[in-house]
Amino acid sequence: MEETVQLWPPRPLQSKKLRCLAPMVRANSTPLRILALDYGADIVYSEELIARRLELCTRKENEELKTIDFVDASGKTTCLRVDPVREKNKLVVQLGAAEGECASRAAAVVADVACGVDLNMGCPKPFSTGGGMGQALLKDGERAASIVKSLRRTLPASVAVTCKIRLLPEISETCDLIRQLHAAGAVAVALHCRYAGVDPPKDPQLPTQKRVFERLRQEHVAFREDCALLANGDLYTHEAISNVDAYTDGVLLARPALLDPSSIFRRSEERLPKLDVLRQYVRYAQRYDAHPKNTKYVVQEMLAKRRHPPDMRGVLRDQLASLPFKHDAVTATKTLGDLAALVGVAATPTSQEPASDGRVYSDDYFDERKRKREGG
Repeated sequence: MEETVQLWPPRPLQSKKLRCLAPMVRANSTPLRILALDYGADIVYSEELIARRLELCTRKENEELKTIDFVDASGKTTCLRVDPVREKNKLVVQLGAAEGECASRAAAVVADVACGVDLNMGCPKPFSTGGGMGQALLKDGERAASIVKSLRRTLPASVAVTCKIRLLPEISETCDLIRQLHAAGAVAVALHCRYAGVDPPKDPQLPTQKRVFERLRQEHVAFREDCALLANGDLYTHEAISNVDAYTDGVLLARPALLDPSSIFRRSEERLPKLDVLRQYVRYAQRYDAHPKNTKYVVQEMLAKRRHPPDMRGVLRDQLASLPFKHDAVTATKTLGDLAALVGVAATPTSQEPASDGRVYSDDYFDERKRKREGG
């Protein structure tokens, strides 16, 4: 009998493995999500949205852009912009939440545009952990499970509840937490291959990640029938992804998608020239009226080497050598028109006052020489 493939929510042990754009703070605004879909991603995650902010957002139909915008209480900041045509049944909204009631109110705001809501349990940043979110939930499985239960009670059955976590010190602890989250209502759990507090590209633990998944599959029927297991972290090549496919139900790709979104989601596709990728990204930034600072940030991330493992920096070096401009030229840009001119695409009219995403951006973040002087 021919297998019936269900991409979302993913089914355990089916032959078609899921390819997802993983959540990345600042990077996963609309243009990058649409670009990833163009290049073969099955599912795209939003960046982490803070529940206590999202629950106060107003849903607005943007007739000019043909998008659905979620605008915060100030009326000046767009927290999420969704293309309801391109992202239908493709968008997972990731939440940063510390308790269930707030998480549920926030999830209800975006329930009609999302096929899934994901609880972030991996963010190591102080703003997240200090508020009881992100990695703080790894140490409090009961509270995490209560949030998942609340989300499951609130959301319609068509919206999956999932979680993204990191490794705990012991394999048994990680397995117990994943079981607890599934019992609370999670239909998929993504596991990043690093321990809490360890930032990429340092110390990936792919063998440990594999042992966690294999143990869950062997010992608990739920992970063979009901709950999908997804891998995240350091999957830069088709060979690495293929190796992980043997024991997971799919992968979430973050930094590899910034380095090479054109082929990483599709094994059969050859890598496109970096300039072609940048041009299409800037076209989408104009199409969705992205904030210039956010667009510039993502372009700089696509060109920066600081978070990639040493064995992949040669790939980036070759990509940079193929460009008709230097990285510093991106730093000098101020508008979407400047970026369009730099990469060689036609500038199109955009808003005189583009919607802010409420974040602070600094060119110093990408200044390798300054970071070294400051010990960063």
